[in-house]
Amino acid sequence: MDLQELVDEASAILQAPVTLEDRRLRLLAFAAHDATTDRVRVETVLGRGAGPRTREWFESFDIARARGPVHVPANPEREIAARLCLPARARGVVRGYLWAVEPPEGLAPERIRAAQALATGAGEALARVTSRRRETERLLLDLIETGAQGRGGIARELADDLAVASSARIVVAVLGGAPGVQLQVEQVHGPGGVPRDVAVAERAGDLVLLIPAGGPGSPVTDVVESAITGLARLGLPEVVAGVGDEVSLHEAGASDRRARAALRVVRPSTPAQPSGPAATRVHAWDSLGVTRLLGGRGADELVEAVRTPAVTALLAGPEELVETVWVHLEEAGSVAATAARLGLHRQSVYHRIHRIEALTGLDLSRGRDRLELHLALVVLRTI
Repeated sequence: MDLQELVDEASAILQAPVTLEDRRLRLLAFAAHDATTDRVRVETVLGRGAGPRTREWFESFDIARARGPVHVPANPEREIAARLCLPARARGVVRGYLWAVEPPEGLAPERIRAAQALATGAGEALARVTSRRRETERLLLDLIETGAQGRGGIARELADDLAVASSARIVVAVLGGAPGVQLQVEQVHGPGGVPRDVAVAERAGDLVLLIPAGGPGSPVTDVVESAITGLARLGLPEVVAGVGDEVSLHEAGASDRRARAALRVVRPSTPAQPSGPAATRVHAWDSLGVTRLLGGRGADELVEAVRTPAVTALLAGPEELVETVWVHLEEAGSVAATAARLGLHRQSVYHRIHRIEALTGLDLSRGRDRLELHLALVVLRTI
């Protein structure tokens, strides 16, 4: 019996609206029912899960530790009807919850017992899904960390696990948040999560996604964006991704290295101040240009190297001069374009350029001097 059939049977037994949700109260299946419902059921069905305030309310009844039915009282202020919660347990762990909207007269004990057996079956089914995902995670980590000689067999195992061809082309993406944020595999699985043929693993608090490229499913960027959006709904709004290049399955380690390097360039430096060369959340290695230099092992040395005496003097000077030289260099040294972007008269731009040259000791008509300032500002604005 699949999860939808299980929920339909539970609804028939209880003669009430029923939903099955995972441990994070994300919707897995629901049974259509003509009984009067409430705001939360509508929210759960349409939003594919409960909102943060609703989740907080239900979890306050200690449902995660419950070993039997939990009756949650109505809350008129929140427009929540009374509910029966049947924990879907397996191997001593709550895997999800079977919910039923309780009628005013309550539910008969014998019906609850029969539905509890179905909840147990749901828990066992969810445990099997978790076990399979852990095996996928192990294979993915083995593939990207194993030496060249051992990759072939692991690649074939992973291909079989994902039901893709062993000759498939793939892309690896690495998702990471601000310092201190630990991402978990289960956060991107479930309804609205990553597709079945995407492997996911957790490594040092980041998520590694191995995504088939060029197949009939969603494009790589769409898969990554969808995963980030799902994490944002869970209260993790600052997640960004580095994306490696397209390679064969057994070369996943190479794509992973470039994805991690891209992530090092664009990862938020503080919880409230994301950094990176663009406002987007998904950053491909091949789109980072010169900022790729910050993804390598010598990034710290590069940062120190670009802080020349001229650059240090510029950064210690007026902010308007820093912004002027940045725009001027980005506009290929065009005074007219610089004036237009800054809303200045051309003579004002010339005056500022002279001040910049006096402050730094550089000559902005010389390519080498322009490169010194431009590279420094690109690097220092990225970190």
